Amino acid sequence: MRALILLSIFWMFSCYAGAQTNAQLKFDEANTLLKEGDYLGALNAYRDIEETGEISGSLFLNMGIVSVEIDSLGLAKYYFLKASDFEATISEANEALTYVDSQFSRKSAILPKLPWDRAISSLIKNVGAVHVFIWGFILMTLSVLIIIVNWFYPLALPKKSILFIFICSLSVLTIFLAFYVDYVDQRYKEGIIIAKEVPVTTQPSEEADILGIAYEGYAITIDTFASEKSEGWYYIRLGNGQFGWIQPKGSKIL
Repeated sequence: MRALILLSIFWMFSCYAGAQTNAQLKFDEANTLLKEGDYLGALNAYRDIEETGEISGSLFLNMGIVSVEIDSLGLAKYYFLKASDFEATISEANEALTYVDSQFSRKSAILPKLPWDRAISSLIKNVGAVHVFIWGFILMTLSVLIIIVNWFYPLALPKKSILFIFICSLSVLTIFLAFYVDYVDQRYKEGIIIAKEVPVTTQPSEEADILGIAYEGYAITIDTFASEKSEGWYYIRLGNGQFGWIQPKGSKIL
């Protein structure tokens, strides 16, 4: 039995190592295509790697570089934003984003986010709903322990009832916050316009009135819950606060 377990572990490790080696070989081949100036070939090769799940900051950074070379700045911005999520490439990605943003002929007016929205976005990106829930659960457990200990060994603390109410209330609020963070994360997705221009309509129909035009590089927020009701359309919010509908083919979800 022990030999079988060791053999299984060795087999899984060998498969993982083989997959890593294969991905690195494909990455090197794609880099060679990039150096040779075969930009479309390189981009397709990088996309093949992305589909395997072997992603990295370097992969997205190179995909952004290729996109700049083929004059697809919206796509380049999308990949550089993806690269900025990795610590190893955040500096290079931010520099590249500054350059790309300077190349767009049209820039969107952007309304500043409210402090509450900024806080929720920060929790989604840096903490996550699960960790917020864990903190709430820990606080709830602490409040229960205070009750149990107080039954057997009455705590000689000033205003202990206020302390208990405070910890219990904080735990409940933290748990509710975790559910809200998860709700926002599931419902709203950030995206980038990658087409030269995309009509924003009042309804999910090509015959609907046009509210405006979303140009390449514009940042959008996609309401996935509302979008599910109309197949082939995204309900979006532009940086200037305008809401409307666009077709997905001209955009990318981050």
